[in-house]
Amino acid sequence: MGTHFSLPSPSYIPQGQVLAPEQVSIREYHAELQSAARNLRQSLAKIAFYGWKMRLNQGWTAIGFAPGSKGEEAYADSLDIPRSSYFKHVRIGQCLHQLTLDELTKIPTTNAELLIQVNPALWLDHNWVREAQTMKSTKLAELVAARNKTVGDEREPLTNMVVRVPFLAKEAMETMLESVQTKYQLSSKGQALEFMIADLHNDANLIAAVNQARQLIEGTIKSMRRRKALEGEEEGWLLLAKGLLDESYEKAVQTARQKSNGGQKAGGRS
Repeated sequence: MGTHFSLPSPSYIPQGQVLAPEQVSIREYHAELQSAARNLRQSLAKIAFYGWKMRLNQGWTAIGFAPGSKGEEAYADSLDIPRSSYFKHVRIGQCLHQLTLDELTKIPTTNAELLIQVNPALWLDHNWVREAQTMKSTKLAELVAARNKTVGDEREPLTNMVVRVPFLAKEAMETMLESVQTKYQLSSKGQALEFMIADLHNDANLIAAVNQARQLIEGTIKSMRRRKALEGEEEGWLLLAKGLLDESYEKAVQTARQKSNGGQKAGGRS
């Protein structure tokens, strides 16, 4: 005869003890988070500072890893941190190698990423370290862009934007961005994305045409200078045309940004 087991009815199943919420003040939560943030900044600064020194000497070979990039990747994995974090901060350490660890620690990570986009010709002309330690990221980005332009560097500071998209749509989106980038001779997929979004508020084709004309004029000036075939008057005309196009391009892009921000001033510009 088989053995039969009877289960207790649901009303008799023991219930877990309900504990009262821990009585900890919001200020204590805040203090702990502030402490964690400070420790995180210090840790990231150390990864940048010492990681660059390790790369400079291929130091990972001294502890058993292979030379070269493969060895460095394996070494980064052994540190149990994401590769992307390791390589991003080692690049910061490389570009800001002249800073002490204390100086690097006092700079927010976003501002450190902006500092590595300062044109090298400007580094000694301003107190970049103090500004990066005290300024908000948006203001520092404006400053980097404005000062870079004084030495003919038209590039805007770049950053990464992470978005989640449907997996099956990712390839099509990348192909679309590459197509726009190629068609309008843009410098990056990020710029192509901005133009596509600007189309909601502006004439993206016009913006792209202005940008293409800027690039063609700049290329013409460089080519003629190499051949020493540029007369003073002609150079003045080309530079004037480029200046007008630069101004039109910037106004159009800023207008699109303002409208997409709900009419607020983009980047603090009027």
